[in-house]
Amino acid sequence: MDPADPLVAERMLAYYAGEMRTRADRPLGAERTARVQAFADALTEADTVLEVGCGAGRDGRVLAAGRGRYLGIDLSPEGVAICRTLGLDARVASATALPVADASVDAVWSMSTLMHLDPAAFEQALAEIARVLRPGGVAAVGVWGHEPALAGFDEHGRFFDRRTDAGLRAALERGGAVEVFETWGHDGGHRYQWALVRRG
Repeated sequence: MDPADPLVAERMLAYYAGEMRTRADRPLGAERTARVQAFADALTEADTVLEVGCGAGRDGRVLAAGRGRYLGIDLSPEGVAICRTLGLDARVASATALPVADASVDAVWSMSTLMHLDPAAFEQALAEIARVLRPGGVAAVGVWGHEPALAGFDEHGRFFDRRTDAGLRAALERGGAVEVFETWGHDGGHRYQWALVRRG
């Protein structure tokens, strides 16, 4: 099965369409909650924050309650519809073709989204994040990783490309300076990887 096959994307969208309402009420967990709150608290009135993979608005509610201006994008129409019922500015769009101008946002937040992309699309998404960030802007990226690297499909047909810590860090450094790189939730080789990247 090729992760770039359009049928893979269709299967992924169908899965999330079926569980998006449940996801909206699912707790974020202590680690993610602390980080999204700190990220939101650091926003100023002049900041524009873009969430890549807004899902059902769990992080978006926190980010939009900060002092910045918020825009969320997601491939899931169901997720975007839920976000809009929460009063969030959300649009259906792809991480590999962000619908915003060059150097137009101060901050990007993306959790548990980019790990579903094949290697070429992953690199394109990181290039898009770098493109839309203003010089000095910061991106927070979180994905599930694995030591050693592990790619494949789960029982629901979702593709995961779990990179090593070194592999993810090297990819992120192509778009800026990695200021923070942390992991948690270790279970065997699995771990959650979270980084803050500053664009030069």
